[in-house]
Amino acid sequence: MKKLAFLLVAAAVAVSPVIAAAKEKKSKQTAEAEDIARQHDNTWRAVKDSLPLWLPTWSLPVYFNMNKDEPEKKKKQKAATVAR
Repeated sequence: MKKLAFLLVAAAVAVSPVIAAAKEKKSKQTAEAEDIARQHDNTWRAVKDSLPLWLPTWSLPVYFNMNKDEPEKKKKQKAATVAR
C-alpha cells in the first residue's frame, strides 16, 4: 500500500511541470486586445438592436423583413441534415 501511494505521489510530481507548461498565460497585450474586442462587439450589438428606434417609420417594414428568411433557412438545413 505504501508503494502504491509513493508511486502516485511520484507520478504527480513528475507530471506537475508538464501541466504548468501546458497552461498558456495571457500577456497584458492579449488580455487588453480581448477586452477591446468584447467592448466593440457589445457596442455593435447595441447599435444593431437599436436600429428600429432611429430608423424612419417608412423603412421599418424593410428592416423587419430583411432577416425574416434566416430562421426558415436554418429550419430547412436542420431538416435536411436529420433526413440524411
